[in-house]
Amino acid sequence: MNEHKEIKVRIAPNSKESEMMVLGCMLTSINALNLSSDSLDDTDFYFTEHKVIFQVLKTAYKQDRPADVHLVCEELKRIEKLDTVGGPAYITTLAQYAGTSAHVEEYCRLIRDKSVLRSMINAAQSVEKTALEEPRDVYESLDEAQQLFFKISQNANRESGKLVREILTGVKSESQKSYLKELQERQEEYLLKGPEDAGITGIQTHYTDLDKMLNGMNKSNLMILAARPAMGKTALALNIAQNICFKSSVPVGVFSLEMSAEQLVHRIICSESEVESEKIKTGAINGLEYQRVVAAVNGMQNHTMIIDDQPGLKITDLRARARRMKESQGIGFLVIDYLQLITGSGAGRSSESRQVEISEISRMLKNLARELDIPILCLSQLSRKVEERQGHRPMMSDLRESGSIEQDSDIVMFLLRREYYDPLDKPGMAELIIGKNRHGPVGSVNFAYRKEFALFQNFTPLRYDNQESAYAPNNEAAFSSFTPS
Repeated sequence: MNEHKEIKVRIAPNSKESEMMVLGCMLTSINALNLSSDSLDDTDFYFTEHKVIFQVLKTAYKQDRPADVHLVCEELKRIEKLDTVGGPAYITTLAQYAGTSAHVEEYCRLIRDKSVLRSMINAAQSVEKTALEEPRDVYESLDEAQQLFFKISQNANRESGKLVREILTGVKSESQKSYLKELQERQEEYLLKGPEDAGITGIQTHYTDLDKMLNGMNKSNLMILAARPAMGKTALALNIAQNICFKSSVPVGVFSLEMSAEQLVHRIICSESEVESEKIKTGAINGLEYQRVVAAVNGMQNHTMIIDDQPGLKITDLRARARRMKESQGIGFLVIDYLQLITGSGAGRSSESRQVEISEISRMLKNLARELDIPILCLSQLSRKVEERQGHRPMMSDLRESGSIEQDSDIVMFLLRREYYDPLDKPGMAELIIGKNRHGPVGSVNFAYRKEFALFQNFTPLRYDNQESAYAPNNEAAFSSFTPS
């Protein structure tokens, strides 16, 4: 029978020995004091007396003062906490317990690990309490729960401020190389690549003029690509995503609220293989076109692109799914098609509150870009004012439903194809207007557009003559060797 079964009381994860060892090392070694103060916080300690002792030691570190058994005891006595921590005898025991251990970094790691586990337990208890109260908006609560755990993940490797000399010497730089060493490598790379390819610090889109103007796709940026329907904004966004994924080998996530995943994959294959959509749909392709499709499919399988085609997503759901993409696949670029199809976190929707809802969505997207530390390209519709304007050139005021899109975004781009309004006006060309660029210049970029493949390509104008049109060939050079008979 189980009448005499032993009941085990479970306590929160902790390592008293590691805490004692770290505090002892801090009391006896200046290097251990510096390292531990830099990598730990008092909240990482489980036992109250250890928290108090660590606070005193860290204060000494911040004020650049020495800390040994006697000095710490005097400070604890001054703040009337000496008896609370066990008196001078316990402080002395800590110093003797540690000895001259050289493994203080490993002890710090153990303390941080236990602290993370306790944070997870606290978060789970908070989530459980919220769930038992049966909140009105379940999905908003789900988003808050996921954000809670995501913050724990982000804080697990927290860092204090960095000294400039630590960055310059490479101790705390991202590359772990000294500044001058990196500069030498950039010089060598510049000489190898040449001036055309150098100078892009963000993720390259492989659209030469766009990369030069935006300096690539930079982390934490929220970029808006806006256009009227049928301009090709989905095609351009997909082409950028393809180049980043297949040419730069960066994992890409796509949220498609308008088209299914299969439709998007079909469009990607068309543009990658340069085979017309209708031919692939009907199977009316020749041997060469079939080989191009096979090559495109095989090439795509070697890279990571995730398409989420769930329609009618709430912004809270989208953020939760984006976090999962980041955690599971390590995405470095995100495309959202498109802004007006996302609903806010509130339960109800009304035309009066739609502007407020869009403001909330754009603000949360910007926060998501910073939280995930990746560039986000979000598509948006423009109002009908563009159709009524002469020349149909988009402006900032045309952004539909809310001016907050303009405020929250780092970059705002407008796509214009003149041939949509007049088939004889610059056919096969598209213009991307950069209306806002928080980190650089504004202007416009020209693309060649091949409608049959939904493919945007780099535009290279013909050599122009000073006396002729910008796109006129150099006729004098062409006929210089011509002699009439």
